[in-house]
Amino acid sequence: MATRSRDGDARSRQQQSSHMLKTGRRGNPFCKDTHDLFATLMVSLDLSDRTRFFRTYTNAFTTDDAAANLASLRFSQSNRTSDPNDPQRIVTTTTTTTFSMSREIAKGICQHFMDARLIENASDPSSSTFKDRGIYQITPKGLHILERFITKNGISADHLIPVFTSQPICMKLLHLERRQSDDDIHISRSVIEVVFRRFAGGRTPNYVVEPYDSRSPPTAKPFSETVRLPDGFDRANGVDVQDVVEKNRLGQAVVVKHVFSASAAVDWLLNYSTCCCREEAGELLAHMVRNGLIAFYAERARAGDRVTVVEVSGSNGQTAEFRYGPRVLYRITEEGRLVAQNALIESAATTGGKKAAEAKTRETTPTAVGTSSGNSVEDDSASSKDYDQAASERPFAAGGGSVLSSAEGSISGSRGMRELFKSNVAESSGPTTWAKDQHSTATRLRAILDEPAWRALFRDFLRANYCDENLAFWLDVNDFRRRFSTTSSAVGASSKRKQAANASAMEAHQQNLVAAALHIYNTYLAPLSPNELNIDHNLRADVVNYVNRSLAEVGAASPASATPASAAANFGASPNAVTSQTTSTTSSVEGSDPAIPPLRATQVQTLLRQYERIQEHIFRLLATDQVPRFIRTEPFLALIEGDSSEAKPTTTATATKSAVPKPPRGDTTGSDASDPAMAS
Repeated sequence: MATRSRDGDARSRQQQSSHMLKTGRRGNPFCKDTHDLFATLMVSLDLSDRTRFFRTYTNAFTTDDAAANLASLRFSQSNRTSDPNDPQRIVTTTTTTTFSMSREIAKGICQHFMDARLIENASDPSSSTFKDRGIYQITPKGLHILERFITKNGISADHLIPVFTSQPICMKLLHLERRQSDDDIHISRSVIEVVFRRFAGGRTPNYVVEPYDSRSPPTAKPFSETVRLPDGFDRANGVDVQDVVEKNRLGQAVVVKHVFSASAAVDWLLNYSTCCCREEAGELLAHMVRNGLIAFYAERARAGDRVTVVEVSGSNGQTAEFRYGPRVLYRITEEGRLVAQNALIESAATTGGKKAAEAKTRETTPTAVGTSSGNSVEDDSASSKDYDQAASERPFAAGGGSVLSSAEGSISGSRGMRELFKSNVAESSGPTTWAKDQHSTATRLRAILDEPAWRALFRDFLRANYCDENLAFWLDVNDFRRRFSTTSSAVGASSKRKQAANASAMEAHQQNLVAAALHIYNTYLAPLSPNELNIDHNLRADVVNYVNRSLAEVGAASPASATPASAAANFGASPNAVTSQTTSTTSSVEGSDPAIPPLRATQVQTLLRQYERIQEHIFRLLATDQVPRFIRTEPFLALIEGDSSEAKPTTTATATKSAVPKPPRGDTTGSDASDPAMAS
């Protein structure tokens, strides 16, 4: 849609293109397209209570809801940059993608979502078939993908708050790198080892029953398919394993450690990695067999049981197979146990030289990510900030900015983060020596802000000292900076949310930005604001004067809240394929809605710069006044000691402020991810 400037000059141009969704060798859409289409659909749906046979399912949708929205699903994204010919102007490019498909194709897409474990049947979670008249809910993995999508694209999704605050979310999800040509997973020894370490539970196998005690006399203990899960058991820590004691032909008791079900292994990879179908998960497990990490143990399938065999081959021609089905068992080999136990070895302590240390880290740390023949797995903890930070370093990930600078990125990792807070690190005899300036309070504050558990503790510390509004403002401005660069919205044909009648997506995104900017002003900076910042008078006066002057220029007396506006369009359904139509509109100015102050994009940008000045001031105050006291508190010291005693790295939910609030998990950051978080 063309957008006109205030003087009536048209300054926009449109381009349109149409294409089919690319599919891989199995006929499924590419993984990224699958996740984007799924998240766009979920944002457009009205997730509410659904009743079936006297039972009510919360935050659910029906087959008809999904099919109606997929028939004409529109996703709009606005990106703002400075005009190279006139730095005083803001160029906004709005891309609108419309997906169009028939009901049968929509059902097939939803079936693929079920295969990828993004949605599940609310009344029967064990069902793997997308039915014509069913009720469905988002899975923990689906919430992780949805949260990352919302954070990355700057979507205002207040209607999803009940979903994120009432349902569990996958905290740790392995994101697998894929080839751009056919979307197959990159396979290498280092990739398989990284996936296997998470799969095997690292140094602590995820026993679903008590492990075998060598001090007790051996008694027969067969593998149990139906085990009552112990309290606090978390499947995200690794596949369920058991120790099996059986008698051999000579009647002697034989102990086989770390036995697991093949079906449980496939399910684990589907639930805690970006595998999109059982065949992909089976191939990864077959490569684990090929690399000697797991081995076949027993098959006790009965008549009528369906056993699937997946065969793979390596670059050297070596082949291996993985069988999965009911009562098919595998075990972790001795080599696999050694690989899993080396998950936390510090590369700098075992190799000499910087390059050798970096190479070793890429192969032994689950959180390392490679871009070529090295490690190509991202270990995500539902942390959108980790995702955004990695995006600037990896061509296959996209996202926003990062709190940590590139110089500080070298201190990432649990051990490095702990070393950062030791006063005698420079004289430490350990292998890692940090530069002097890396131990400044500013660097420590950035590390605290980057680590969700530490940030949550820091928030509690500031609240006890009656200055938690400083941290809240810093996070809100960080989120606003990201949203200014990219803002998105999604709407389906059956959306029940209120929409402005004739507002374009570009205008709606601008209204959301104005509303967010004025919300920060009214919350922290306006006279008598509820969370008024204690800052220098001149800094506050500059912002107050600029806001008053800007509102006077546009003839508005007070700010109002914006309502996301977009119109649903039906482009006709294709009976045999999924199509997407993309419209790109570039404009130098943006329209406004009479319901909110019609601030121009340049005014919003100037207001953002004012906020950033205050944000820098707040950062210095926190670094100099609060961090030295905080790192000496008993809770923080206990948390550091607890981290150092962990056998495997811990990851938490969110690393940046999310657009969607999540239930308390130690970090009470209100909104915006991705930390996925999480997992995320």
